[in-house]
Amino acid sequence: MSPTYKILFGLIFFALGLGYLYRPDLIERMNALLREYVLNDAHLALERRKWGMFFLLLSFLFLYMAHSALQRGVPW
Repeated sequence: MSPTYKILFGLIFFALGLGYLYRPDLIERMNALLREYVLNDAHLALERRKWGMFFLLLSFLFLYMAHSALQRGVPW
């Protein structure tokens, strides 16, 4: 996986994590679209902090991996 994709995934997961923590109303709108396939209201209401921290940690992992790859000089 190239550093570009790692940065992209890192930023997406970072935004998703912040959304779960600070703007659950936006996540509820997205949840309305995906409710039948991926998420349900119980997960959103009861475990939003858990999901928020998960996505923030995942974003930091991808951003760190991209940063270390860029420092080594891996081509894009």
